[in-house]
Amino acid sequence: MTVATHAAPRRLYARHADAADRGRWSVERDVRWDAIDAALARTQPAILDALRDAALIEAYHPVNLAGLLAETWEDVDAGVVFSLELYEGFKHFHVLRRYLEAVGHEPAITDDEIVAGRRAALTTPRDAAEGLVERLVEFMLSEHLASYFFRRLAEQAAEPVLAGILALVADDEVRHAQSASDLLEKRLAADPALAARVLDAAVAFHHYGERVVGQVPVAMPGDEVAIRTFAKRIERLVGVRLVDHIASKLL
Repeated sequence: MTVATHAAPRRLYARHADAADRGRWSVERDVRWDAIDAALARTQPAILDALRDAALIEAYHPVNLAGLLAETWEDVDAGVVFSLELYEGFKHFHVLRRYLEAVGHEPAITDDEIVAGRRAALTTPRDAAEGLVERLVEFMLSEHLASYFFRRLAEQAAEPVLAGILALVADDEVRHAQSASDLLEKRLAADPALAARVLDAAVAFHHYGERVVGQVPVAMPGDEVAIRTFAKRIERLVGVRLVDHIASKLL
């Protein structure tokens, strides 16, 4: 006798766990620490300064993601997504800080500086009207722009080991942006009226790293591709062009 079976739908968290597994890399095994050309790296101090700020932003992840976890503890998918983000954010901080130390970039990042940045961010008041949707949009677009930041720096870096590190980190950031997008899509499917809040949050967007370093570093000012895909990501979520939404606000 043949028994009919029905495959269970693929869970969102399983898809993201699989993607993280496929993209995994090791700070110890996949970075050629013994091949770093420190003298060459130091010929590009602006890149090293930008990486220092990026490392401090990554070190802020436990604070930023703790807030998101607290708001989504009833969502199993979100719990997995942010757990993965916590680990990979730590890995980014770890590899960037270790690289800066390896090339002797000054001033060195200290644990006290990291903690001070976290405390300052915690005391910075947030908009009282800001909710989970707005925070997810902020996170999604911050990670989206981070992927371009690291990719552009990889293209500019003369030191080969650094270029390789930055390419790995950029790929992770692409997945992180998609994770937040999927969590937003899940909420929009349950309540399409949230689309207006997504659009408004995109218009009012500020990178969460501003709470740590003030001015978030950019690798290519006015990056047309990053900006265009930023808007396209929002359009894919809500089916409305961001420029059209902005125009409607001006009428």
